[in-house]
Amino acid sequence: MVSRLFVRCYGRSFRAYKSFQIKLVFFGKESNYFKTMSKTTSKKFLIKRSQTLRRYPRRMPRGPLAPANISAPTLVLVACIFASLFALFFFSSEPTSNVKPPPVLPQTSGTGDGTSSASPATANTAVHRSTAGEARVPSAKRVVRAGLNAWAVLAVQKGWFAEEFGPLNADIELVDRRVVGNAEAALFEREDLHIAERMAYPSLQHKANGFDFVVVWASGDCHPRRATTIVSAKSPIKNLGELRGKRLGGHRLGCPYFATYEALIAAGVKLQTNLRKNYDVSFVNITGPAAFNALIAGELDALATHIALPDATTLLQRGLIREIAAAVPGGQYATGGGRALVITTRRYANKNPDLISAYLRVYAKARRYIVEGNHYVEAAAALAGAYRIPADVAEFGIRDEASLSLNTGRPDAQETIDGLHRFLKWAVENGDDLFGTKPLTKQQVEEFVDRRFFQGGKYYVETGGKPHPSEISPRDYKFAPTALK
Repeated sequence: MVSRLFVRCYGRSFRAYKSFQIKLVFFGKESNYFKTMSKTTSKKFLIKRSQTLRRYPRRMPRGPLAPANISAPTLVLVACIFASLFALFFFSSEPTSNVKPPPVLPQTSGTGDGTSSASPATANTAVHRSTAGEARVPSAKRVVRAGLNAWAVLAVQKGWFAEEFGPLNADIELVDRRVVGNAEAALFEREDLHIAERMAYPSLQHKANGFDFVVVWASGDCHPRRATTIVSAKSPIKNLGELRGKRLGGHRLGCPYFATYEALIAAGVKLQTNLRKNYDVSFVNITGPAAFNALIAGELDALATHIALPDATTLLQRGLIREIAAAVPGGQYATGGGRALVITTRRYANKNPDLISAYLRVYAKARRYIVEGNHYVEAAAALAGAYRIPADVAEFGIRDEASLSLNTGRPDAQETIDGLHRFLKWAVENGDDLFGTKPLTKQQVEEFVDRRFFQGGKYYVETGGKPHPSEISPRDYKFAPTALK
C-alpha cells in the first residue's frame, strides 16, 4: 500500500551525485526501507532527470514547498488553516483597521474664554425630539464628524448641537481639516469626516475625480474679495498687468487659483497651464505656510489666496503683504465657483438624512445669532481658542467681506445647478486644464445636487435671513481692500 514513491537527491552538481535513496511512503509516513542505487544506475537516472527538468521546468518544482516533500495530510492541514482565516475575515461584522483616524481638535469648554478641554463635544442633554428627522431613531449612538469652523465651535459651547442631536441619539465631533491638506476626500471615504463646508470649485473637483459626493446646502453669489491676489509689501507690483514675466504661486486645486486665473484673462494676461504653451505668467503649485514663506522670501512674485485665512490675515496685520486684485465682479467665480456648499457622501446622505437636517438647523440658528445678533466678537473668541490664533485675526476672518462662511442659503436647487453648470462651461471653454480633461455634464451636476435638502424636499431647512457682507456681490465693484479691523 504505497501512497507515493519519490527520490531524494543529495548534492549540487552531476559529479556530486554518488548515490540516491528511495523512500517508500505509506499514507504519509516514511518507512525505514532504503535502497542504494548503483553508480551506473544513478548516472542514467540523473541524465534522464536533467533532461526532464530542462524540457518541463514547471513540472518539477523544487524547494521546501515542492509536492515531493509535503505529505497529503500536511497539505490538507494548510488548506484548512487558510480557509479558516478567510472565513474569519469575510464574515467578521466589525473588521479591524490599522489606519489611525485624523486628529480631532478638542472642543472648547463653554466658558467663553477660549480655553480648551480634552474631551470632544457631545450631545447628552436632549431638550426635545426633532420633528424633521426620521421617525425611527437608531438605538446605537451615532457620531457626526463635521469640519471645524467658528459657528460650529460656538454652537458646541451654546449646547445647540446637543438640543438637535440629543433626540436623534447622536454626538458631534469637529475635525480640523487643516491637518490633512489634500486628503479630505480620503477622510470622507473612511468616514472620518461626514459633513464639510467647501467652495464649489474644489467640491466639483471631488465629483470630477470620481467621488460620489452630494450637495445638501448652497449659498448664493459671493463677494469678489473672497479670493484675492497678494504680493509682498515691498513689491513694486500694483496690478495684475504688471505680473507679466513674473511667478504666481497658489494651490492648483484651490478656488483662489481659479479666481486669479479668471481675473488675469480679464486683464489680458495669460497664465501658464498644462494646456497652454505660450504664457505671460509662470505658475508655481504651492500651498500652506510654505506658500506665504516663499512670497515673503521673494521666491514668488504674487500669490493667489483667501485673505480671510489666519495665516494671510496675520501677515496683513503685520504689514508684510498687500492685496492687488480680487475676483472679477459678477464673474464665474463670484457667481459659481466661489459659492459656499455643504457636501457629504451620497452613502452618508442616504443613511443619515435626519442628522444632516439637524446639522443645518444648528447652522441656521448659529448664523442668525452671530450675524443678526452681531455676536462676532463672541464667535471670534470661540474660534481663536480652537485655532489658537489672536482674537482680532479670528474676527477679521468671520466679519470681513472676504469671509468664507456665515452665508444665507439658496433654497432653489435648480438655480444652484444652473450656476455650477455655467461655471463649468466657462472653465472648459477658457482652457482650464482640470475640468478641460475631466469635464462634467449637466446631468452629473444635477445628480451632484441632492434636491431632498432644498426647497420642496423632505429634509429642507430654511437658512435665510440678514445677508453677511461676504455674500453681497456688486457687479460694479471696484477693488478696494479693507484694512484689518
